[in-house]
Amino acid sequence: MKNVLITREKEQFKQVEGTFKKEGFNPISFPTIKFESIQLNNFNEKDYDYLIFTSKNAVDFFLSQISIDKSKPLLAVGSKTATYLKEKGFLNVEIPEIFSGEGLKEFLNKNLDRFKGKTFALIRALEGSDVLLKESGNDFIVKLVPVYKTVFNVPDNVKDIESMFLNKQIYAVVFSSPSTFKGFVNIFSVEKSKDFLKDTIVCVIGSTTAKALQKEGFKVDIVPDIFTFEEITKRLKSL
Repeated sequence: MKNVLITREKEQFKQVEGTFKKEGFNPISFPTIKFESIQLNNFNEKDYDYLIFTSKNAVDFFLSQISIDKSKPLLAVGSKTATYLKEKGFLNVEIPEIFSGEGLKEFLNKNLDRFKGKTFALIRALEGSDVLLKESGNDFIVKLVPVYKTVFNVPDNVKDIESMFLNKQIYAVVFSSPSTFKGFVNIFSVEKSKDFLKDTIVCVIGSTTAKALQKEGFKVDIVPDIFTFEEITKRLKSL
């Protein structure tokens, strides 16, 4: 069974562990990041026409502090985030075709007849793409509402994973965000990380993550057209 290293946060690993096992891979948790809540002060949903949720994580951190009208218009980045919001009882959820900041920007601009003059709350981590925030201006307003922040984490199994890399026992590594990649480099250093990954299949979720690796001179082998872990497993199986 081929070992696939998953660098996302510890609790999030549990959400995708079964996806890899189902396809015959052995997923290994290696959380290079962890999340810390950010206190929301003076948030009023009436100040916004739409709320944008970038992930299930953003939903959880937000709803742990705030209760909002279930009929509030919401935009969800990704089908899983949308499904999660609907499971929470929200009735008015839309999804851009492309699951990214760029996709969201394109979606808003394509539907300006509806969105012109509207104000959006971008609910996400403190860190993230500024694509949509830079688009804020004459046509619509986007305000960042950070509900958690990402910090580097040093997993308990660092020595074991390093040994597995040295013995060529890691088949693939999955980076789900620029932060997971930066956390990996923070643990092993740039040079050692490049050495470990040169003979390993490097998978990323999203074009933003791909660009973060390429900017630092790292190779990227798999970027699925649909930014999900299911698509990653399909691509790995097809190799």
